[in-house]
Amino acid sequence: MDLISIMHAVAALCAGGAAASGWTAAVIVANSAFDGLDHGRADRMLRKVISATAGFQAALLGIATGAALLSNARAAAIVAGVAALGFLSNVWTLAPRRDKAPEGLKKKNSTQRVVAVALTLLMTFVALTAGIMAAIGV
Repeated sequence: MDLISIMHAVAALCAGGAAASGWTAAVIVANSAFDGLDHGRADRMLRKVISATAGFQAALLGIATGAALLSNARAAAIVAGVAALGFLSNVWTLAPRRDKAPEGLKKKNSTQRVVAVALTLLMTFVALTAGIMAAIGV
């Protein structure tokens, strides 16, 4: 095997690992948490899991981006880079807010979680696409 083929495989494996991690965080953990815990605990657990895995997924996609660039799979590198930034945006989406709710109104935090889960699912499919593109060398 030559170096280009190895880099194609590394890029595909890293992007696939990030996609698998995203699926686990957004679908499996969410279903398990909301099935067995009360709403508040499940919400907090899911927020922590998505925040904790975002850096790992972005690091895997960063490695995939580098490997794809070394193997001349430029489109796969661009898609993997975009997916890495998308996973990192979950950290900012779920960051604690400093603004206070107006007097007499309750602050709703579930919108942040819904956006983070939707973004994780979207970036999971983007990472999967990057993995397929890297595997075929595009």
